[in-house]
Amino acid sequence: MAYRIGIDVGGTFTDLLLHDSGTGRTWLAKTPSTPADQSIGVITGVRQIAGLAGIEARDLEAILHGTTVATNAVLEQKGARVGLVVSDGFRHILHLAEAWTPGPLFGWMIYEKPEPIVDLEDTVEAPGRIDAHGTVVRELDHDAARAALEGLAASGVEALTVCLMNAYANPEHEQAVAALAREVAPGLPISVSSEVMPEFREYERAVTTSMNAYVAPALDRYLSGLRRGLEEVEAGAPLQVVRSDGGLMSLDAARAMPVHTVLSGPAGGVSGAAFVAGRAGFDRILTFDMGGTSTDVAVCEGGRPTITRETSVGAFPVRAPSVEVESIGAGGGSIAYVQDVT
Repeated sequence: MAYRIGIDVGGTFTDLLLHDSGTGRTWLAKTPSTPADQSIGVITGVRQIAGLAGIEARDLEAILHGTTVATNAVLEQKGARVGLVVSDGFRHILHLAEAWTPGPLFGWMIYEKPEPIVDLEDTVEAPGRIDAHGTVVRELDHDAARAALEGLAASGVEALTVCLMNAYANPEHEQAVAALAREVAPGLPISVSSEVMPEFREYERAVTTSMNAYVAPALDRYLSGLRRGLEEVEAGAPLQVVRSDGGLMSLDAARAMPVHTVLSGPAGGVSGAAFVAGRAGFDRILTFDMGGTSTDVAVCEGGRPTITRETSVGAFPVRAPSVEVESIGAGGGSIAYVQDVT
């Protein structure tokens, strides 16, 4: 017999499904999520569902996991304090953002611009310039870059983003700044734009790489705790994390590129709904998935979800392959209020 387990962690509940591919039999379990350390709820659920099936955790062949840790960190604005290193003259890149304003006609008149995920005081400049062809126009000032990094480290940032002009064409300066950062602040999570998203368009590259850094500490703590918990119950099967596009990635890959998991949980829900609808004979559906923290809506045509190169989480665009799903911070446990304007 081959046992495979699927785990979906939400803000309120952790759901598990165990499948015996030999007999086709399935078991279901639901446990309360443990926000302080969600890995505890997962391991509790693994023990529970293994007991229901009369097996040991060591009997598992595969562990497939969808998580909302990164999603909720963004929607609830509980990510890390991020430091951002940009080219000189581009300190306000996240504030300039895009020319397009969300909303209907004249929506710009009432639009409340969200605060960037990196504060301006945590954004520093590294003198030097590479042009769009990848040619070094002005050499990187290593001393100035080191001084800027030392200031960020001393200020208490929890993660670091390096996003320099035209780094997609030539990552030389970014790699040099990242090397300096590892000397100045060893152990600090570093996200480099030429590794996370080596594409043109400076704002999208900056915000996507900053998002990677923003969710990195929370996801790393969670996945590290989950790995330890699985080792304690002797679950030797490899853990695979659902990507934002509905695919799978290893635990180590998820820790290295957490931005690819910002829609992990929602993507798993949409993919599952499309599969069930297809078995029932429906190939054009609208999915609605309300959890305790967020609500996710998607359209599936032709029996499968639409995959897009850019999505948004809350108010922020993310340039990464994702299921086209709208995720908003309004779930079953959300509290709505009307501001008193009198």
